Amino acid sequence: ETLTGPGEGPFLRRAPSLLPSRAADNLFWLGRYIERAEARVRELRAYHLRLSEGGDPDLPLVARLGAFIEGFGVDIGEPVPAAVLELFEAAQSCAGKVRDRFSTDGWHALTDLSFTARGHFSRVPPGDPAVRAMGELLRKLAGFSGLVHENMFRSSGWRFLTMGRALERADQMISLLTVFADPAQPAGGFDVAIEVGDSVMTHRRRYSVHTDRNTLIDLLGLDIGNPRSVLFQLDLLREQERMLARSAPGEPMSDLARAILLLHTELSAAVPEDIGPDRLYRFQQDVRDISTLLTQRYLS
Repeated sequence: ETLTGPGEGPFLRRAPSLLPSRAADNLFWLGRYIERAEARVRELRAYHLRLSEGGDPDLPLVARLGAFIEGFGVDIGEPVPAAVLELFEAAQSCAGKVRDRFSTDGWHALTDLSFTARGHFSRVPPGDPAVRAMGELLRKLAGFSGLVHENMFRSSGWRFLTMGRALERADQMISLLTVFADPAQPAGGFDVAIEVGDSVMTHRRRYSVHTDRNTLIDLLGLDIGNPRSVLFQLDLLREQERMLARSAPGEPMSDLARAILLLHTELSAAVPEDIGPDRLYRFQQDVRDISTLLTQRYLS
C-alpha cells in the first residue's frame, strides 16, 4: 500500500451529475435577484443624476422616474434603499445554498457587493454622491456577471441561472418601455429609458436621429443584437431551453418551448410602430407565463 498518487495513464471523465430541482431553483432565483438589483440600481442612478442637476424632486421627469421606482416598493428617500439591500441579501442566500456548484470567486464577488451596498446605506446623501455610489455598485455587478459568464462550467446549473437573468431582464425592460415609451411622458423620458437600458452609445451609433419612441422600442425591444433588448432575452431563453430539454426527433414540443417560440416569433416579426401600451402589457404577461411554465416543468 502506498500514498503515492497514480502514475500517468488513462483517465475517466465522469458525466455531469444530475442537478436537484432545489439547486436549480436557487440558481434560477440567484439570476433573477441579481438582474432585479441591477435594474433598481440603474434606475436610482438615473433618478439621482437628474435630481442633482435639477435640484427639485417635483420636476416632471424626476417625479415620473421617482414614481416608477417606488412602484417596485423602493423608498427613493433612501439613497441606497433597504429594498435594494434585500435583493443583494436574497441573491447571497440563494448562492449560499449552492456553494458546491458556485465558484469561490463568484461567492466573494457577491459578498463584496452586499458589503459595499450596506456600507453606503446610511452615509451617502441624495444627489451626486448617490450617483457615484450607484456607479460603484454597477461596476461590481458587472464584475460578478463577468465571473459567471467566464468561469462557470456550461452545465444545467449555469443554464438555469442564465434563464433566470434573461426572464428578469425581459420583464424589467418591458416595464421600463411601458412607462417611458409613452409619448405623453415628460421631456427627456426617452433618454432616461436609453440610459437605464445601458444603450446610450449604441443608440448614437445606430440612429442618425434624436431618440424617439420608435428608436426606443426598436433598440430595447426588437434588436436581436442588443444584449439589453427583450428579443435578445427570448433568443437566449430559446437556446437554453433547447439545451436543457434535448428532445428526441419527432417528440412533441413542450408547453414551455412553445410559449418561448411564439413570443420570440411575434417579437421577431414586429415593427416599433405596431407596439402600443396594450401590446407591451401582453408581452410582459407572456414573459411571466414563461417563468411559470419553466417552474412547473423543471423546478416543482
